[in-house]
Amino acid sequence: MKLIALLLSISTLVNAQDLLKNVVPFRLGASVNPRLLAENEAYRNIASNEFTSMTAENHMKMMLIHPAADRFDFSKGDEIVAFAEKTGKRMHGHTLVWHNQVPQWMKDFQGDQKAWEAMLKNHIQTVVTHYKGRVSGWDVVNESFLDDGSLRPSLWADHIPDYIAKSFQWAHEADPNATLFYNDYGQDGHPKKMQAILDLVADLQKRKIPIHGLGLQMHINVDSKRAEIQEVISKSVQTGLSIHFSELDIAVNPKNNPEYSYEASAQNELFTFVFKAYGAIPAKQQYGITFWNVTDKDSWLRGYFKRPKEYPLLFDETYVKKQGYHTLVNFLQHAK
Repeated sequence: MKLIALLLSISTLVNAQDLLKNVVPFRLGASVNPRLLAENEAYRNIASNEFTSMTAENHMKMMLIHPAADRFDFSKGDEIVAFAEKTGKRMHGHTLVWHNQVPQWMKDFQGDQKAWEAMLKNHIQTVVTHYKGRVSGWDVVNESFLDDGSLRPSLWADHIPDYIAKSFQWAHEADPNATLFYNDYGQDGHPKKMQAILDLVADLQKRKIPIHGLGLQMHINVDSKRAEIQEVISKSVQTGLSIHFSELDIAVNPKNNPEYSYEASAQNELFTFVFKAYGAIPAKQQYGITFWNVTDKDSWLRGYFKRPKEYPLLFDETYVKKQGYHTLVNFLQHAK
């Protein structure tokens, strides 16, 4: 019996060392779908066993969490938070203010600037207060700049001058302990967009507006240029803020070739580059890396872009670890 127990303990130790979350010193996360958590055992097991942080993929966004002016629906967000708590994970909130997935009643809203500010403040503070002490950080404002560095035209920009600063202030008032992020994509290869974000950070810091982190989404592909990605990381780190690779996936078929046959080597090398680059960030600025969903089957790239032959994550359609997972673990084990 003692021998069996010893062999089991050795086996457990080996398996633990083979888990990606155990070979990184920072939080490893995934965005999740509450329906899949409830209905799909394989999905639930990966979410439970492989990650130390959770993000709601969609169910904390305005359209789903605030469907009517007089009604909030926290049910699905609560399910994800409960799952994170039950499995000992940090919960990250996504997202309080975005130009997309806005409920129709907000689009139809009528009023002067004060009325718009009161409406948005109520939304932000009701959501943040509901999850106070249970959600560690928030993507307060999401995707506010175009590639040319100009402010994205939106409902919020149209009606609330300085809506970004106000949103951070309102979120901070509701939960002073939450880590507050500005979150965006595509800074690599778009230096004007990157500069606009850096200018925003500098302006907020100068005005003593509470911003604590930058979310670099990292929706990249095998053709993404490493030097451009590294430049974005380096410039973001220089702000002194916490850095979150907040929505990582690496597309292998960005041109949506219907004849595409999956070839993993370039993707595996890029995953390794991303994790190595993140590991070089000062530890005090490492908020973590979050994958955008769990398996290839569940990726938004297949649904949103209608790309059935897309394989952007580390788990395949059958919920099995791909070679890239093992390559990455092996690299990180030997890089220590």
